[in-house]
Amino acid sequence: MKLAIALNDSQVHEFFGSCNTFLIVTHDNGQIQSTETVFNDTETHKQRPAYLKSLGVNALIIKGLGLTAYELLVENGITVYACDPIPVDDALNRYLTNQLPIMPAPEGAHC
Repeated sequence: MKLAIALNDSQVHEFFGSCNTFLIVTHDNGQIQSTETVFNDTETHKQRPAYLKSLGVNALIIKGLGLTAYELLVENGITVYACDPIPVDDALNRYLTNQLPIMPAPEGAHC
């Protein structure tokens, strides 16, 4: 499985629309296989879900996003997990130990 963590330096990013950097974590049965930091400079964040899907990502950790981005992620088979802007290592540990909630669909369009 591949997880993307939206990055703001060493913290979980607050907003999908302003996030260009992701930590991609490949894991299996709670064990990390590899990590890679990627930068996505698409002109619109509406293209990011397809970009993440092209990397094989099937889960995303982020603080927040709008309804359009959420729907595009779900359409691309990416589950969104909600997380406050905490250190990335803490967020990853919470994800691997099933302590992060799946984000419900945001209310109202944001983009």
